[in-house]
Amino acid sequence: MRKHITTITTAVIAVTLLAGCSGGGSGDGGGGAATDTAATKTAQAAPSQTKQEACDQLEDALRSFVSEQMSTSAPADPKSRAEVVDGFTDRIDAALPKVGNAEVKTDFEAFTKAAKGYADALESSGSTTSDAVTAAETKVQQSLTAISADCPAK
Repeated sequence: MRKHITTITTAVIAVTLLAGCSGGGSGDGGGGAATDTAATKTAQAAPSQTKQEACDQLEDALRSFVSEQMSTSAPADPKSRAEVVDGFTDRIDAALPKVGNAEVKTDFEAFTKAAKGYADALESSGSTTSDAVTAAETKVQQSLTAISADCPAK
């Protein structure tokens, strides 16, 4: 399982990092993110889960997003890449209220925060190689390490 989540997530990040590919993102911006208030209410109602159950649930959200993104080429410009990452984080944010395992939920919240920081760095710098983008990529990788540690292999 740990390898699956890391592989899927790395594939999503890789899709956004690829330079020079033709085409663009899905164009829909990946909307559907829950509001903070709704997420908080739903999170309180989420049943307790094992780490494995929580990881499985989030892996489904990751897999769904990856399959959508793999049908298009990664955008070359930083703003479009940021939109792809934002769509990805929206998908995870929408799935998080249903997660009942606190450790896994915390790790994925840290991941989405890091990924949003990466998207912000792309947009604000207008570059894929700036120091801010590189630092943000490092935070994303660190959050993936934490996810891998909590999501046990099947």
